[in-house]
Order: sequence, then C-alpha cells, then structure tokens
Amino acid sequence: MDSLRLQPVDVAAVLAYLLSVVTIGLWLSRGIRTSRDFFLAGKTLPWWAVGMSLVVTDIGAKDMIGVAGDAYRYGLVMMNYDFIGCIFPVLLAAFLFMPFFWIAGVYTVPEYLGRRYNLGVRACFAVIWVFFMTATIGTIFVSAAAMFEVLLGWPFWFSVGLSVVAVGLYTVSGGLKAVVFTDVVSCIVLVTGAALICVLGVERVGGIAGLKASISALDWTRDHFDILPPTDHAVYPWPAVVLGLGFVLGPAYWIGNQAIVQRTLGSRSQNEARASYVFCAGIKLVFPVLLVLPGMIALAMLSRELGRPEGEWNGNRVLPMLLAHLLPPGVLGIVIGAFLAGILSNLDSYVNSASTLIVTDLYRPFINRHATDQQCLRLGRWLVAVLLVGGALLSYPIKTRFGTVFEAFQTFLTFFQGPLLALLLLGMLTRRATQWGGLAGMGAGVATAVVLNGAESLLGIAGGVPFLWTAWWSFVAAVVVTAAVSMVTRPHDEDRLRGLVCWLPAKKEETQ
Repeated sequence: MDSLRLQPVDVAAVLAYLLSVVTIGLWLSRGIRTSRDFFLAGKTLPWWAVGMSLVVTDIGAKDMIGVAGDAYRYGLVMMNYDFIGCIFPVLLAAFLFMPFFWIAGVYTVPEYLGRRYNLGVRACFAVIWVFFMTATIGTIFVSAAAMFEVLLGWPFWFSVGLSVVAVGLYTVSGGLKAVVFTDVVSCIVLVTGAALICVLGVERVGGIAGLKASISALDWTRDHFDILPPTDHAVYPWPAVVLGLGFVLGPAYWIGNQAIVQRTLGSRSQNEARASYVFCAGIKLVFPVLLVLPGMIALAMLSRELGRPEGEWNGNRVLPMLLAHLLPPGVLGIVIGAFLAGILSNLDSYVNSASTLIVTDLYRPFINRHATDQQCLRLGRWLVAVLLVGGALLSYPIKTRFGTVFEAFQTFLTFFQGPLLALLLLGMLTRRATQWGGLAGMGAGVATAVVLNGAESLLGIAGGVPFLWTAWWSFVAAVVVTAAVSMVTRPHDEDRLRGLVCWLPAKKEETQ
C-alpha cells in the first residue's frame, strides 16, 4: 500500500512531542558534572519518575511492533510476558534482590557479580551485556524503520539515521537523569497512544464478540485464545512458558537487567527504589491488553492482506498496517508520537546502560585503573555515540534474520539470562557458591544456550528448540555446574561476603 500523508494536526502532534523530549533532556544536562551524575543521576531520582522509566525501558518500540506481530501469529499467550514474566519478578526484585545491589554501592550488575565471585565473571558478563545491548539497539532501529516505511514511505537507513540523531542529542549530554525524566513524558504518551489503538480497533471489528468470531473463523488459529497453549505448541508449550518464562527469563530480566537495575540505583533511597518497582508493577498490569490486543485486532481486520505467518512472512508490518487502516487524522499523530516515545525511551535506556557497563566493568578495572572521574565522564559520553552507530550497523542483519523484533530480542536474551539468574540466586542465597563454581557455571550455561539455539544445525532437531526451553535448560546447567564445582573448591571468607549474601548482613559502619 502507498504511504500515508500526515495531516497538519498529525505533524504538529509529532513535532510537539519530539521538541518537548529533546528540550527536557538538554535542560536536564546542565547539572552533569561527574560520572556519578551521568551514570546514576547523582542518586537524586524520585520513585515515581523511576517507576515510569522502568515501564518504558521494558516496553518500547520493539515491544509495540514485535508483540503485535507475535500476537497475530500466536494469540493471547503473548500476555504471559507481563502476567507471568513481569508482575511477580518485579516484586521479587524489589524486596529481595534490589537491597543487595543498593547496599553494595555498585553501579552495575556485573560489578556485584565481580565482588561476589571474581573479576573473570564480572568481565565475561560485562562483555556479554554490551553485545546484547548493542544488538537490542539494532532491534529498536528495525522497529522504527518498519513503522516509518509503512506509514511515511521513508527508506530503512533514513529512519535509522534519524533515530540515531534524535536520541543522541540529549543522551550524550544528559546521562541517566535526562533519560529518566524524558521517559516520564514517553510513558504518558505511550499509554495514551496504545489505549487509542485498542479502543478504536475493538470498535471497528464489532466488539470483543466480533473479534473472537473473526479470528475463530480462520483455519490456523486453534490456540489463539489459550493463555497457556497445549504441550504440542511449536513455540509456546505451557511447560516452557511456566519454566522458561516464569522461572528464568522473567526473573532474570527484572533482577539482572542492567538497564532496569541502573534506574533504581539512581533513586534517592532504598525505600524509593523499592517504591519505584511497585509503581512499575501497578502500571504494567494494563500492558498485556495494550500490547497484545492490537495484534489480535489486525488478525481480525487484515488477515487477507497480511497473510498467514509462514515462509517469508514479516511480522514487523502488522502494527504499521493496522495503524494505516485504523486511525483518523489527529489520532494518527498521537499514536506516531507514542511510537516515537517507545523508540527514544528504549534507545536512551540501553545506550546509557551499555556505556555505564563499559566504563565501570571494563575500562576502570582492566584498562585504566587510575582513570579520573572526568576521563570516565568523557568516555561515557563518547561511548553513547559509538553504541548508537554500532546498533545501527547491526540493524539490517537483524531485519533480515528474524520474523519479528520481539522474537529477535527474546532470542538474544536466552543466550545468557539462564546462567545470569543462576549466579545471582546462588550468590545471594548461599555463602557456599565459590568464585570457580560461578565461573564454570557461567561457561556451562552459556555453552548450553549456544548449542540449544543452534539445535537445528548442530543436533539435527527439526525446527530447533523453542527459546523458552533454551532459557530453562541453560539455567539448569549453570546451577548444576556451579553447585558441583563449588563443592570441591574453597569459598570466599565471611568478611568478603558480608553485604553480598542475604545471610551475612553488612557491618553497621558499612551501611551508614
């Protein structure tokens, strides 16, 4: 179909949003004087701002595009990414794990792992996280290009370049504080735009009854209304959803994701950090509907035009095509603004966090142990630009390799989230896990994930292994190997572990 011509009211809405976000970001950059200001906002962030930033760090352009595409393919099972994979893990992170990061005074999750285990574990996870975040930046660029190609007729690289410039303007100068407060605006716009899509779409297909009737009439949607599909489901069998998502990917994401944890570490106090998680969990209750329902509406409205999801089918076109058919002038501008909110909030979150990881976990410990604060600040700002360019270069291979950007993002996570969660759990809950056990467990978990992700070519398994099973078995492998090696190696002494293991509180002078 031809690209749309935005009406003046749509253009005005989009420009108003872009100008407000960039202006706020640049204004907040005035107080950045130290690396602590840049990476942790000087620990001055209020709980409500952090909570809203957590929402849009998790839910961005890749999720709006990707979840809609996968909801078109698989149905209501996609709601479990919030129901099973978010609400409980967020509360677990708030009341059990976050206090240890806070007490330890760390900037990053790998920094905590380095203190609990050793520098080898810290460096390996830091490198893995940087590669993951750069690839995630690439998926966000693909999301932007997919939307703008359908709606505005923009070529792929023009959309990517515009996104790089827009987010780079304030993230390079403003650091975490600029990121969080621009995310507040983005969260409001994102929820408003997603709600408009759902309301107008349900009305167009004849209400919920009309939606269900239209989808049920298709001959390939047998499991679309199952929250937990049967065990023979190709991608989301219910045991894999419960174990892989509920027990591994969800908790690992909210407990060990640097982009998430870094926001709470910038809060004014432990209590405010905890409150931000709870506030985020409350807002997230509406997102299973806001993200999944558009894909179901597109299936009911556009199944003939979008086709059956097989072969070279492109799920990244589902949401853009729906918007093109559904939204009137004025509303279209608001929704494009919401999508831009998702792009900018996701990009600034991952770019800032990856920059923090490189400076804190690689540059300072291994390259320049005596780096001054100003050197770290300058490097952090330069890295923002480098990471944006790196993500842009990865965007095209990601576009051609994966059916949807959400599939790409989840696949990237499965390479390391299982072993990451294993080391965090064993490290925080038992003093017996040793540095060599952690290093061996990390290696075993990552190796298991690599093999299972390549199961079709390496093991000859037709169709490969569902990525949720990959997450589960890599976690199991990491737990077993960490425990086995720890039984025959010597743990750190008790003083080293104080404040890092929940049974060993920090000394009073260390907590004041």
